[in-house]
Amino acid sequence: MKKVAIVLLALIALGVTPADAATPVVRITDKPHKDFEGKFRNNELATLITPEGKLGKIVFNPANSRKTWVIDPALIDEIADMADGYSIAGEEDKAGQLAAQSWLFALKFTTLKNSVIALPYGNPDQSLAKRLAPSELRFYSLFGKQQLELQLGRPVIAENGWSKGASRLSSPFRALYTENRRMLTGLSTISTAPEITALRARLGTVMNPVLDESERVFFSYSATRAVQAMTAKLRVIPGRYQLTSTTAKLPVTLVNSFDTPTVVNLSLIPLNSRITIENVNNIQLAAKSRQQLTLEVNVIAPGSVLVNAQFMNSEGQLVGEQSELALSATIIDSRVAWFTTAAAVLLFLGAITQSVRRVRKSRK
Repeated sequence: MKKVAIVLLALIALGVTPADAATPVVRITDKPHKDFEGKFRNNELATLITPEGKLGKIVFNPANSRKTWVIDPALIDEIADMADGYSIAGEEDKAGQLAAQSWLFALKFTTLKNSVIALPYGNPDQSLAKRLAPSELRFYSLFGKQQLELQLGRPVIAENGWSKGASRLSSPFRALYTENRRMLTGLSTISTAPEITALRARLGTVMNPVLDESERVFFSYSATRAVQAMTAKLRVIPGRYQLTSTTAKLPVTLVNSFDTPTVVNLSLIPLNSRITIENVNNIQLAAKSRQQLTLEVNVIAPGSVLVNAQFMNSEGQLVGEQSELALSATIIDSRVAWFTTAAAVLLFLGAITQSVRRVRKSRK
């Protein structure tokens, strides 16, 4: 009896109920087939979902027994994208579209009366993901559950412990993943745009255990390009400015290319003490907008200064990319200005006097 109790406790700790443990497990997983810009790399997936393919055999020829289905929601989203119509090398693939539609229908029918476990989105190595960012692993699990329920039209379960395999993502690419994740999680604190959430969820695919070395490199760099393009949608336009008075007005342009409005704070940090400038809070940026702010700058001393401009969230954390505002102050002291003006007047009067004398001499 003690041995039975120990086994049951171990199963519960893994998130497996006794009923699930007694049923065979069917896994629907594969490597990602779309890059982070949303394009299919090749048409390999269309072959895998045919009745003769690896994924097709699972859903078109199921055994008549109760099963537990373990599914990567990101893979189902890719097949759903195919079912909606897709292109390879600029040409539509109608046959692949029909194959995807048939496969999705078969999956829904086959799994209808079975338990379905949603893996974290993109099927990342759960052990590695937990070490790098445990809160992000929870996000992948929640997002994966929501997406799989949307595709299947029924409730599913999200539990840890069902992933298989280990990712061989190297240290440099782990650091790249961490930086990309930091950029997206920060961006999500100031914008609710759904494309930020979707890209953030897909980021876990770089830790998919099925990827070989060349694929890990490809998807890591593809993710970086996509993150850079995403952060550029909410930015401060860099610029050069000439200041000619002790108090100047600085026109700075902010861009929000997302379809959703947002409220941001603007951090302004001069890199020397020649000027003073204050942060701006609670800036409302409309969707798809470019807005110009007029900032007041107080010049303390002439010279050049760089100002780092960057968005902040409500907690004071810097978000997105930094932009540089290059300022050059050419302020002349008022006493010097008066002296220069007086000298110019005297020179002008002297020139007139000489001209008059020359005219008188010429007449004599």
